[in-house]
Amino acid sequence: MPNPVPDEIFWLVLTAVMTSLLWMPYAVVRVAKIGWARVFMNPLPGDDPFEQAWAHRAYRAHMNAVENLVIFAPLALAVFATGAANGITDAACATYFWARAAHVPIYIFKVPIFRLLSFMVGLAACLVLAWQILN
Repeated sequence: MPNPVPDEIFWLVLTAVMTSLLWMPYAVVRVAKIGWARVFMNPLPGDDPFEQAWAHRAYRAHMNAVENLVIFAPLALAVFATGAANGITDAACATYFWARAAHVPIYIFKVPIFRLLSFMVGLAACLVLAWQILN
């Protein structure tokens, strides 16, 4: 039985699910530092919930993923809505997912040149989607 979900939508959903789970690593650190009750409050003045530098980078990686999802999601949806889907758009969506999946551990473990590279690959994938929509 063929998959009823178009490839671009499949990669978009995978990317959204991955992005939605990226809070978990730094949440563990926050709970350990400030406790369950304060985790659910807005940060109080002077709060620094990230005692460990890697946890702060995990937070920033999550925020970066959210910020970039705002670029990728409308493009992937537009590919589907306009009927511009093809092998190139499928490959671009898959490339975006894997670039973002690589970006997270690269960001957390502080590997700057690969962090830039993974970001740029994801951005290039978005530009390919835009190009395919506009042509």
